[in-house]
Amino acid sequence: MYTSIAGLIVLSLVQGVFTIEDDGKSLQIFEGDTPVLTYRYQPGDLPDGVDEHYRRASYIHPLFGLDGEIMTQDFPSDHFHHRGLFWAWPDSTLGDKRVNVWLLDGIRSVHTKWVEQQVKDKHAVIDVVNHWVYDDDPENPVVKEEVRIEVHAATEQSRSIDFELTFTNTADDVLVLRGSGTDDKGYGGFCLRPNATRKPLHFSSALGSRNAGEDVTSEVFSTPWIDVSYAVKEDTEIVSGVAMFEHPKNDGYPHPRWIIRHYGFLGQSWPHIQGHVLQPNDSVTLRYRLFIHRGDADTADVAAAFSSYTQSIK
Repeated sequence: MYTSIAGLIVLSLVQGVFTIEDDGKSLQIFEGDTPVLTYRYQPGDLPDGVDEHYRRASYIHPLFGLDGEIMTQDFPSDHFHHRGLFWAWPDSTLGDKRVNVWLLDGIRSVHTKWVEQQVKDKHAVIDVVNHWVYDDDPENPVVKEEVRIEVHAATEQSRSIDFELTFTNTADDVLVLRGSGTDDKGYGGFCLRPNATRKPLHFSSALGSRNAGEDVTSEVFSTPWIDVSYAVKEDTEIVSGVAMFEHPKNDGYPHPRWIIRHYGFLGQSWPHIQGHVLQPNDSVTLRYRLFIHRGDADTADVAAAFSSYTQSIK
């Protein structure tokens, strides 16, 4: 059904406990009265002082915790290109041309069409097609980006959100997806900007907890999941968190590279700096689960949740 909110036409799909509202730029999923996430499929307003080239779409912000707390940041002052939950690479190439959707350097993902917006008894699904286009050649897309997001009903302590991301080379040249080669860091892939206004950030993984302030950048860190937990709001000791699970059928699973930054970043660094080659018309699909929970990784038993996730995959 269509309703009007603050002068906007809003599409609201209502069935069971989930609703999906679309205001023409962003799509928001609710479970009951609790917001779950906002997927931004059209560029919005830029904060004051942010250059025009950072205008972007095709990402999630806010991502919400179980009690409506905002788990992500957008346009943080230390890295304007960080954008909630996003998927991008900085040092990619198409033939002899640079492809840097990470920094939005003359190329970006633009919305093409919706495939599905659906609410069911215990989950909500959105499915969208985007194209990567150069700013100076918007009529000739070079990558088809297909994004499918499935939100599962929350339990008392957690919620799971599944992502399936498919990238197809639609150009005539060879596409190489590659993370940042600067200092072998490999930035790029499936990325989360935690809400770093509520530091400290506590990172845990299948390899154990990281010491406070101890980053992971260029080292081999072969774990199939990492969790980041932090206060639900300033001046409180109550925490909630987000774990990133790698799907066992991903290329190179478990991929031995992650990025952890205590200033506020978590990323599954695929394919790191080696580069993944896509010939014309070739595709690659990446799958992940976000596990959003109350408490820290131990309280939420993230390790058991990951085990259950992998056992459910056929």
